[in-house]
This record gives sequence, structure tokens and C-alpha cells, in this order.
Amino acid sequence: MKLALIQKNINNRDWISLLRRAADLKPDLAVLGELALSGCLYNGGEGMRLHDVVTTLGSFDIPVMLGFPQQTDEGMRNAYLYYSRGRWQVYHKINLFPPMNEDKVYVPGEEPGLLDTELGQLGVAICYDLRFPEVFQNLKQGGAEIIFVPAAWPIVRIDDWKRILAERAKETGLTVIGINAVGDDGTNVFGGSTTVVRADGTILLQADETSEAVFEVTI
Repeated sequence: MKLALIQKNINNRDWISLLRRAADLKPDLAVLGELALSGCLYNGGEGMRLHDVVTTLGSFDIPVMLGFPQQTDEGMRNAYLYYSRGRWQVYHKINLFPPMNEDKVYVPGEEPGLLDTELGQLGVAICYDLRFPEVFQNLKQGGAEIIFVPAAWPIVRIDDWKRILAERAKETGLTVIGINAVGDDGTNVFGGSTTVVRADGTILLQADETSEAVFEVTI
């Protein structure tokens, strides 16, 4: 599977241009990080309707995964969307991170991030979910073949990010792919280090901590 992984600056709202760059690589899947369409909403804000997001993605003829603040009837959710040719599935982040005020802004999800796609059964865990091994075991037991971890992970804890991604890959026996943000949004500095870890802990890709870039990788 050929992937285009987009390590985006948290302040860059022009995600469409980055996605076009990724599409030019003709990947099987283009992947953006957590809340890629909005940045972190520490004090709340206006969410996005799923319909509007998928309508925008309708101009792309490749499968795409991305994070956005989804406005639902129950409240705003930290959502991660898989979209492909008019069809979509969404995972809602289960473990909200109190130090970033997520538990005040978002409604937690309840269902594991298992996405049944034409590329196979994909697993998703968002950022703070990474610290909960049971989330990953549930994904494996549910049939996940690869696990994606979109994130907005601060640089002060970036060593934890690198270490735990490798731990989860070895624990599950699955390839784990972490897609992180870079940049300073005035509250946090994010540490990039978008990473692909094979099931045995081998690092296939590890990006730097500061560059906004699109990385091509085949797994």
C-alpha cells in the first residue's frame, strides 16, 4: 500500500493545497493528522458538519483520512474521517486529554476506530488514545490490519510519542503509523516526528520535528 502522509503545521488552514500535493503522488491513501482542518480548539468553537467536509473531499479521486471537529446533535466530537469516492466512515476519539481541555470541549466517543475499507480493515486511535494499550488490543481483536494514530502531540513529550508508537507495534504485531503536527499555536509547540513502525519495531519512516511536508511511504 502506497501512502502519502501529511505532516501539517498546526496553523496552516490551507489543508486543501497539501492534500493536492499528496494526490499528485497517486497514493492508495492520503493521510492527515488530528484536527487537521481546524487546529486544537482549547476553548471550544464552531464545529464542522460531516456533510460539508465530505462535499469538499468529493473533488478528490483518492481515499483520504483526516481529523476535524465534527458538530453532532450530541455536541462536538474530535472526529477522524475515512473518505473514498462518496463513501465514508468516522471514528470519534474515546480518550480526551484534560490538560488540553478536550474533556470540556468534546463529547467522547465509545466505539473502537475500526474502518472497513477497500484497502482492508484499518484501525484508528487518536493522540492520547496512544497511552491506552487496551485501545490497541481492541483494534487488533476487531481485525485491524494496520493502525493509524493521527495526533497533535507537543514536542515536550515527543520522546514518549516515539517510544509508545514502537511499543504498540510490537504489542499488537501490527504496523503502526503516527501522523503528527508541527508548529506553535500559541499554547503548544508540536513535535512532528511522523513515524511508521513495523510490527517488529523497525522504523520505516521517522520525520523531523519541525518541517511541514508530505512523505511517501510504501508498507
